[in-house]
Amino acid sequence: MTLRLATRNLLAELILDALDSPRAATAVRCLAAYARTGKRSPPVVSPGQLLAPAPAAEREQVRRYLEDHSLLSWRRRGPVRQVTLASELGPDWSQVAAKLQRYGHALAGWQPRPELSELDLAVRKGVLLFNQRLFFEVHEVLEAQWIQEVDPERRFLQGLIQIAVAFYHLGNHNLGGALSLLDDGLDKIRPHAPTYLGLELSDFIVGLERCGEEMRWLGPQGLERFQDADIPSLQHSES
Repeated sequence: MTLRLATRNLLAELILDALDSPRAATAVRCLAAYARTGKRSPPVVSPGQLLAPAPAAEREQVRRYLEDHSLLSWRRRGPVRQVTLASELGPDWSQVAAKLQRYGHALAGWQPRPELSELDLAVRKGVLLFNQRLFFEVHEVLEAQWIQEVDPERRFLQGLIQIAVAFYHLGNHNLGGALSLLDDGLDKIRPHAPTYLGLELSDFIVGLERCGEEMRWLGPQGLERFQDADIPSLQHSES
């Protein structure tokens, strides 16, 4: 089932905020832990349970952040406060839980680098999200930078965005859209191999070409057999 657009956008805003704000990052870690506790339906927990992963000194600020977020519903049952997923998001719970846990994994590998330029920082965010298979979120973080750039950086960023959106379409079983965007994106990044903007591109491009070949071979009826593990990761040239 495809995640509803409003829910998708709400979650994307959450991880993008967390990449810039330590308070939001701690909140996402709390939400990721919360998501692990509910298998089939959104759990109802106390504020203390929700905030348990946060350091004690940060809990008050994180609580205020989460109280203001429309992802959750805070309510009182007599003297007891309870927290759960907002009721309108209940039908999306399994996908919301999976996203929140993936966000938690992404943040575990995130180290802010305040000395970087806006472009380099956006690229690092995009790499992190792409490697966690958060393809819509890659689009969101790189598009905000793309509109500020000029060629050749602008065209290269557009290529990365198209590649990410190609795999987003693949996840929604839109083979035609996936192949078209993958081809367009490859056309834009190939001229920059072997490295550009601190990224290793040669193996990445070869891996993407193999993905395209596999998608064409599988066809619309066989897309369920495509494995996310076959999607190449982006690597920094200094790593």
